[in-house]
Amino acid sequence: AITARALTISAHGIDKIYDNLAGASVTLSDDRVSGDVFTNSYSTAAFADKNVGVAKSVSVSGISISGTDAGNYTLNSTASTTADITTLAITGSITAANKVYDGGVAASINGHSLVGVLGSDVVSFIGGSATFANKNVGAGKTVSATGLSLSGADAGNYTVNSTATTTADITQLAITG
Repeated sequence: AITARALTISAHGIDKIYDNLAGASVTLSDDRVSGDVFTNSYSTAAFADKNVGVAKSVSVSGISISGTDAGNYTLNSTASTTADITTLAITGSITAANKVYDGGVAASINGHSLVGVLGSDVVSFIGGSATFANKNVGAGKTVSATGLSLSGADAGNYTVNSTATTTADITQLAITG
């Protein structure tokens, strides 16, 4: 009698950029007898959670084989591996307040906004200090901000620029002669 050979199928995790989902992708390999013809597949692969991390556990289920020689094997229907989830780059921007000439270049940040935050993730663009390019009166003057960062429960899943530019006005100071 010829009995089915035990086939070991191994999973190899594929790194991904944060996408707000725990779903994972893997490649499968096996120890088949040379020359045997079949394909292996899986139904689901998932990280333990959606968050960024290195060498995160990935569970694979629904492993199966099909093809000409598939009936000659028994196999494991689950496997585990590891993969990384890396941070997603998003873009932060600011708005700045207009000011009356005061002889200095200090500017005030009016607001912060983010583009690229996924789903209902809790992330805010915060902080920073801003300056005008020079102290002189003018419309639409460049304002540069530094020291900007992310905050919030999901901030660790993202990267953002720590600097931003916008425009604002410096208007004339009224004096009495």
